[in-house]
Amino acid sequence: MAPLVAAWKQAFHLATDGSAFYGKGLNLHRNGAAAQIHAHPGRLAAAITAKNTTHQAALLLPELTDTQRNTLADRLAGNPQAVADLLANRVPAAVADPGHAGGIAIVPGAEEITFSCSCPTGRAGRVCDHSAALGHAVADRLAVTASTLLSARGMSARTLAALVRDLVADTDPGSLPADPDGTVRADQLYSLSTHRPPQSPPDLDIDPVAPVTTTLDDPPIPGPRAQDLAWMAQDAADRARALLSAAPCQPHDDLADTVRILATPHGIDRLPAAADATGLTEAALRAMMIGYRHGGPAGAHATLGAAPVPPSTLEQAREAIRATRAVALGIIDIDAGAITDSTTGVQIRPGHDGRWFPFTFDRAGGRTGEWRPAPGPSDEPGEAYRAARRARAARPFRR
Repeated sequence: MAPLVAAWKQAFHLATDGSAFYGKGLNLHRNGAAAQIHAHPGRLAAAITAKNTTHQAALLLPELTDTQRNTLADRLAGNPQAVADLLANRVPAAVADPGHAGGIAIVPGAEEITFSCSCPTGRAGRVCDHSAALGHAVADRLAVTASTLLSARGMSARTLAALVRDLVADTDPGSLPADPDGTVRADQLYSLSTHRPPQSPPDLDIDPVAPVTTTLDDPPIPGPRAQDLAWMAQDAADRARALLSAAPCQPHDDLADTVRILATPHGIDRLPAAADATGLTEAALRAMMIGYRHGGPAGAHATLGAAPVPPSTLEQAREAIRATRAVALGIIDIDAGAITDSTTGVQIRPGHDGRWFPFTFDRAGGRTGEWRPAPGPSDEPGEAYRAARRARAARPFRR
């Protein structure tokens, strides 16, 4: 909701007319002076505590008229992405832009925002440091949910969603535009598909030998490509084969799936919540994200620690590494299930999928340093060791 937050900050700043209370209110807000914000039609209110005294501050906003509500719903009904958000019980970002919202500004103009407070200045209807603190708190609240401002404008998010649902009932809202990186949210896509008219299934002549995906055209955007469907089917088949043959497979557990989501372009925003849910530090999760990008779920888990393997396997791997070195300098240790060459600052760890994962030592993380995942996991320990050496050589000043 960044556009909505920016529009509110601009309007609120202009409404204070450059008063010094704007800055004083910001300091109060940063010190946690504002209590819970209550949104009512035409009013945003909260208790503000300053200098051991609590005042009741409020911002008064005009409610939307019925005509404005209907105009807003009609314009949003023609925006597939806004429709998808509303059907998924989200407030669309389009409400922040009058150009996309039928000329209806959810954020009121600066001249439409008035101030009220239980302090002497606020009782006179002028901005004070308490009402200014409330305005800053509202900006932070809007970054999480826009329903607060909608409620103050006399229209709940549920009411807006109901109006749009009536307008798009039994119709095709159109194709869902992709993000700049070419992706769409699954909940948006699902919400649109459930409101599209039912379609007859294609008449396919299924060949039980040749894969069906090799003869299919790509579905309409933003559906997955036929090649993507083939890869997903192959991945499912590989996992089933590994389960039936008891062969090592990738550890697709809850933690690996969490790291997989964090490693997506927009997943980093969920890092604090993931740290709370998993009990791991954000630094550990960031390292696991690197490990996931290099080696999938097994690479993420290897970042936390080596997979258990028999001592004989570690000994054989150490001998294989020694055979790859041109000059036998330094000591290769076996410690905590990993093989470490402390002279060069590299390490390889066995993973849950049977591969060996390379790591390099990095002192940038603190006095004791830490092991960082490197690209190049391999079935052969010698090859993984060489990958670690190559990664180490690429950043020689981080030992």
